[in-house]
Amino acid sequence: MSERAGCADALARWSEKWRITGINNRKVELAVLPIDFAKRRLTVAQKVEEAGLDAYIGTRMAALHYLGGAFMPWRGAVVVTAGGECRFVYWLGDAERVKAEGSSMKLDLYFLADMFAVLKNVLDELGLSAGKIGMDLLHAGNNALLAPGMLTAGEYLQMRETFPRATIENGVACLDEVMLIKDEAEIERMRAAALVGDYGWRCGYEAVQVGVTENYLAGVAEAALRRKGSFWSWSGTGGTEVGSGERTAYAYDVTRQASERKIGNNEFIILDVHPMVDLYMGDNSVPIFIGTPDDDQKRLIDCWEEAVETVFKAIKPGASIAEVAAQGMSVYSNHDLMEYAVPSFGHGLGVCARTEPNITPVSPGTFEEGMVIAMGAHLYRPGVGGMMLEYPVLIGKNGAEKLGELELKVHFTEG
Repeated sequence: MSERAGCADALARWSEKWRITGINNRKVELAVLPIDFAKRRLTVAQKVEEAGLDAYIGTRMAALHYLGGAFMPWRGAVVVTAGGECRFVYWLGDAERVKAEGSSMKLDLYFLADMFAVLKNVLDELGLSAGKIGMDLLHAGNNALLAPGMLTAGEYLQMRETFPRATIENGVACLDEVMLIKDEAEIERMRAAALVGDYGWRCGYEAVQVGVTENYLAGVAEAALRRKGSFWSWSGTGGTEVGSGERTAYAYDVTRQASERKIGNNEFIILDVHPMVDLYMGDNSVPIFIGTPDDDQKRLIDCWEEAVETVFKAIKPGASIAEVAAQGMSVYSNHDLMEYAVPSFGHGLGVCARTEPNITPVSPGTFEEGMVIAMGAHLYRPGVGGMMLEYPVLIGKNGAEKLGELELKVHFTEG
């Protein structure tokens, strides 16, 4: 059975349990559990009140998606008050679609450079122009993982000028603490995104052969994702990423946009797909090797697979995030390959991939049941090759549970 046929079987089995229709009709169509957006908004309002704020103004795409229920790629803001009010400010050029596709949104529109003037009208109406306001200012401790839509320095200055009597604080926790634990409706969507990602990855894997370009493989995978219902390759690092040969092995390098490099024999390939289904993200990448590995490559493979297995087994509710990451790093150390390893084993996943938890040896906190992560493992040795794992994993009652069905190991194909 081919990898792609195996994916179709997995989708069919899953459809019986999770009420998917249309598996064989070009895409995955979900008869999904409904999301209670009114409840979400009230839950965020409770966090606003607990933080001692009068309002949270979210500018991140995650805030717009999570609270609005529509794809909102343009600049906007959502205002959630401690009293439970929820208002959206969004660009006129995309507003009619958002109104049609979103969930009961009170939408105020701006044209070009007047977003903050419209926002002032909203806060004046709510009586909060001189209030204590939390905004999307900072994810402390990680400059690299900048969430799309965080407030810019220029916008911060506009806020200070527009609301001179307001107190402006970092308010990211008002949203992040609510998004952290996924409910059944969210897990259903994330399982769908994971399986769509599996299908796209497997189609790309089956297209691997000596002489095709990285861009060709990216196109095959991307077309497959679209056939199964993904509407956006969400990653800002190149959409569907492909790297091969020496492009897999840049030291500590977790990013590789597809290029016109042709696939060679006896080398690693990294294929990383980023589907989105009903605003929820997948992040699917397991290594490919074409041909026969030499001794150095075999050593790298053995180490990486052991690290992945170690971390996956260690993840369970109550486990220290830092200690789990340290266990993974100890595997690299035991194989004398620590210098080629990235000290990170994943990040949060949902309507945003730039959110908690980040899984590193210095991360605070513990794993909690209901978290969903893109579990990761990164080992890049210049001159030999590199491997990357990114895969959707649910923290279940008894430990880590894959949301898709790919094996978390190196996948071989003939050269």
